Amino acid sequence: MRVTCVVKRWSHHTASGGYDRLAAAVGANVIARKRLPGLFGKAANKVWWHLTPMKDYLRDYQIGDWLAELQALATTSFKPPDVLHVLYGDEQLDQLIRWRNLLRCPLVATFHVPPEDAAHRFDKYQKGLAKGIDVAVVVATSQIIPMQRWIEPHKIVYIPHGIDTDQFRPDGQIPESDRMRVLIVGEHLRDWLVIHRAIDEINQRGLDVEFHLVTEERIFPYFTGCDNLVYHSRISEAELIHLYRSADVLFLPVTGATANNAVLEALACGIPVISTSVGGIPDYVNDESGWLLPVGDVAGHVDLIASLHGNRDLARCRQEAARTQALQFDWRVIAERMIALYSGIKS
Repeated sequence: MRVTCVVKRWSHHTASGGYDRLAAAVGANVIARKRLPGLFGKAANKVWWHLTPMKDYLRDYQIGDWLAELQALATTSFKPPDVLHVLYGDEQLDQLIRWRNLLRCPLVATFHVPPEDAAHRFDKYQKGLAKGIDVAVVVATSQIIPMQRWIEPHKIVYIPHGIDTDQFRPDGQIPESDRMRVLIVGEHLRDWLVIHRAIDEINQRGLDVEFHLVTEERIFPYFTGCDNLVYHSRISEAELIHLYRSADVLFLPVTGATANNAVLEALACGIPVISTSVGGIPDYVNDESGWLLPVGDVAGHVDLIASLHGNRDLARCRQEAARTQALQFDWRVIAERMIALYSGIKS
């Protein structure tokens, strides 16, 4: 099949991470967000924003995304592929649905953000335009029913986010440190209040637990005074994988979620996950590969970490299950499902 994917990368994604990996997995032709360098790029973006207001309903939509959409429109007009797939429907999909009648091929879009974040977009700025999408792929089952406000139910398909299980994998070594190591990764929709209070209470209990935080530097001041916390930012993929492998658990309370790269990376490295039973997290973390607690449950998280500190084998016995869970999200598995979807649309 001839598939074209409109893609973009986020700066916080690792070299082997991110949903743009799907394009390579399905053997697609790629149209990427255009990068306008230096001062010229900044000036062009500023002028473009001034001339085309109301783009705030799209997350991180820049002139480079607009140019990529124009390229997709032109390409599909002259030599249409069998399927055009916009990998970030939340970020990149504007002109293609406004000018849907010019596309001479099926349009597929994947949506990543919780549906409540898209309500103002499809209820106001792009009202009725979502019907032009032939298939909406969602990465969490929790998205399916809310998305039916804008897209017919038979057009919504759940296919999970993928992970490179060759790059993110266990190394077979048990951490040598006697100190329990808890890893926190990422930024988006993290429940920083729960995380901060849990770190403080574990410290107050005098437990020998070392937390490692991998996030943007602007988050660091929020944890001033947490002397049981080690900060990491702008690290390489190899360093991140080392942190996963040397951790007892990934600690990731969230306020909302669909798919989550950090969860998938930890599971693939054989590290069980402590997170929140909300949104799409239960699609990726089961009872054998981690623990899911209610939103905002500080006491529950503290008691769980204290229990694991008292018996670290409780986490180690879930490592194999974590790896097994991740294998069902390997990009090769996800690609097979997506290619089957494409074939069904074409037929």
